[in-house]
Amino acid sequence: MVKIISFLIKFLNIFNKLSFQFECFLMNFLPNDPSSIVNSVPYKRFNVDLVPVIKPESMPISLEKAIEEYKAKHNGKEPKPINRRIAIDFPKSTKCPHCGASHEYIFDNRSGKISKQLRCKICGTTFSPDKTYSQEIAHYCPYCGHKLTAVHDRSGYTVYKCQNPTCSLYKSNLKKLSKQQKKEYKINPSKFTLHYITRIFDGSIKQLENFTKTVRASKVELRNIRANRHTLGLILTYCINYGLSLRKTALILREVHDIKISHQTVANYAEAVSHLIEPWLDNYQYDCLSKDHCGDETYVKVKGKHAYVFFMCDSVSKIITSFNIFMKRDTFSAIQTFYAVIRKFKAIPEGFNIVVDGNPIYKAAQQYFQLNGINFDIHQVIGLKNQDETSKKHRPAKQIIERLNRTFQFSYYVKNGFSTVDKANEFMYLFTTYFNFLRNHKSLGYNPPIELNRFKDEVNMPKKWNMIIDMAYDYDIEQDMQF
Repeated sequence: MVKIISFLIKFLNIFNKLSFQFECFLMNFLPNDPSSIVNSVPYKRFNVDLVPVIKPESMPISLEKAIEEYKAKHNGKEPKPINRRIAIDFPKSTKCPHCGASHEYIFDNRSGKISKQLRCKICGTTFSPDKTYSQEIAHYCPYCGHKLTAVHDRSGYTVYKCQNPTCSLYKSNLKKLSKQQKKEYKINPSKFTLHYITRIFDGSIKQLENFTKTVRASKVELRNIRANRHTLGLILTYCINYGLSLRKTALILREVHDIKISHQTVANYAEAVSHLIEPWLDNYQYDCLSKDHCGDETYVKVKGKHAYVFFMCDSVSKIITSFNIFMKRDTFSAIQTFYAVIRKFKAIPEGFNIVVDGNPIYKAAQQYFQLNGINFDIHQVIGLKNQDETSKKHRPAKQIIERLNRTFQFSYYVKNGFSTVDKANEFMYLFTTYFNFLRNHKSLGYNPPIELNRFKDEVNMPKKWNMIIDMAYDYDIEQDMQF
C-alpha cells in the first residue's frame, strides 16, 4: 500500500510539471493584449542649474557700515533715535533685517490701517514685521534677470521658478523639443522642465554643525565595569569583527574563555564603547583623504520599519567618511551626509567629486551647497549597465561602495533590526571604527585604510580595541582641558 501511494505522488508531480509546460506552450499562440502591456515612463533626470541671483542691495550689512553710509548722505551727522509723539504698536524686539538697527531707529511707515510696513531710519530699508528676512529678499533668474516665483513649499525648502516666457533658457529648451514633444508639452506641461527652477533651503551650515555636535551620554561608565580590559576587547572582537550576535558572544566567552557574562552585559559594554569613541571618530583628522569619493544608501530596520544608512567612502583609501542612519531618504539626509564628508577636509580639494546613484536628492543637496559657496561635482551612475559615458567612467567607484554595503550587511544580519535610531547609530560607530582602523583590505595590500603607529607590532585584536579606547579617552581629556 505504501509503494502504491508513493508511486501516485510521483506520478502527480510529473503530471503537474508536464501540464505547466503545456500551458506555457499554448500561451505563445495567444494574441497580445495591448491593454496588458505595461509602459514604464522613464523618470526625468534632475539637473542642477546656476544659482539664483540675489540683488546686492537686498543682502544684509553690518550696523557700522550702515551708519557710515548714513553719515555720508547727511554731511557726517550721527543718526539719532526717533523722537516719537505716539507710542509704538510693534514689539520692542523688532530689528531692521538689513542692518540690525534696534527699534529706536525704526518708525512706522504705514500709510493706512491695512498696511503693516516699517522703515529703518539708518539704512532706509522698508520691511514687514510679519515676514522673515528670507521672505523679504528677492531671488532672480540668472538667465533673464526676472524675479523668481515660489511655486511649491516643500519640507525643508521652497521651489522657485522663472515664469518669464521670454527667458533665454526657456527658449533654448523649447527649441530642442521635437514636434511630437511640443504637442505633448501643450497637453501635459508638467512632464517637461523648460523654465529655470531652483530650491531655497531653510537650514544653514551652522545648523548642520550643531547637528554633528550632539553627543549622547552612556548609561555605563567603562572605568567602573567588573570585567577586565581583555574581556572588553574580546566582546568587541566577536561582536564587531566577526559579526556574532550578543547571545553567541556571551556563549563563546563562557564555553571557550570560561568568562561568565550575560548577553545584556555584552550589549551594555558595546554601547558604552560606542558613546566613548563617537566624538573621537567624528573629529578624527584624516590626512590621506583623496578628492574622489563615492556614496550610496542601504537599508536597516528600526522598530520593524526601513531606515536608511547613508554611506560615503573615499574611493582611493577606502576610508568611510559618513555613515549616519536616517528614517527618511530625503534631501536633508543627503545634505547632512555630504556635510559630514566636507567637514573632514581643512580645505576642499580642487576637483572634488562624488559618485552616487540616480537618486535626485543628491543633486538637490549639491544645489544647497552651491548656494552656500561650496562647489563640487556629482556623477550619477544609473542602473546595472553602462547606458552613458558617465556610468561607464565611474562604474568602478560605484562598485566600491556596493562592496562596502555587502560588508556592512554581513555584520548587520545578526542584529535583526534595532529598537531606536540611536541604537542603530551606536552600532554604526563601532562598525566604522573596525572598518577604518582594524579591517585588512585586499586592495590595500591587506592593510587597514588607516594604519596607526600604535598597531605597528601588534597582532592581538582585543589589544587593538583597547588601544582605540585609550585614544578616545585621551581625546575626551583634551577636550575637557580646553575651557
